[in-house]
Amino acid sequence: MQKQGWDSTLVNDDDKGDREKNRVIRVRQRAIGRELRRMYDGVVKEPVPEEFLSLLQKMDVHEGDEDDEETPEER
Repeated sequence: MQKQGWDSTLVNDDDKGDREKNRVIRVRQRAIGRELRRMYDGVVKEPVPEEFLSLLQKMDVHEGDEDDEETPEER
């Protein structure tokens, strides 16, 4: 009867090397993810510049003007 689980005699050195490479890749990806989240969180907390808010407001007003020009059939 064969035991369930890993049989260490079936794992060669290449497999061990691949597992180590994969582990290193995962660790690196987690570190990059943490740094990106840290940077993104900082940007999200910054206030929106007044110039940008003014531009958005002008766009909203202009869009409202275009909506008024449409006939009921165009809507």
